[in-house]
Amino acid sequence: MKLMDEVAGIVAARHCNTNIVTASVDAINFHSKIKKGCVVTVTGRLTFVSNKSMEIQVIVDASPLMEEEKGKYHAVSAFFTFISLDKYNRALPVPPLKIKGEEEQRSFEEGNARYLHNKAKRLAAKENQQ
Repeated sequence: MKLMDEVAGIVAARHCNTNIVTASVDAINFHSKIKKGCVVTVTGRLTFVSNKSMEIQVIVDASPLMEEEKGKYHAVSAFFTFISLDKYNRALPVPPLKIKGEEEQRSFEEGNARYLHNKAKRLAAKENQQ
């Protein structure tokens, strides 16, 4: 999970070129266990950007060192939300995402749906506390 957060942070920092902070992690899904001796590859990609936050999908792939075993497989995935910060640790606007192609558009729309769902949950929780 530490590696996943670091990779997501690199993606976020490269996108906005500022200090960033992890705001949330949306359900880490463990698809397959990573066996001892596997080579692990962690990749991240920006999927959605709002005014002040960005969502990064992180995927962990594993591949055995021994050729006779099955090839590369997805082991873990999650969505991380990051916020861009100024030098006083206040949220900054995030640059827009440049979408190329239908797959990126679909990922963006799915990210927007997650963003709106999570925002509604936060607002409901806030109202319940008052």
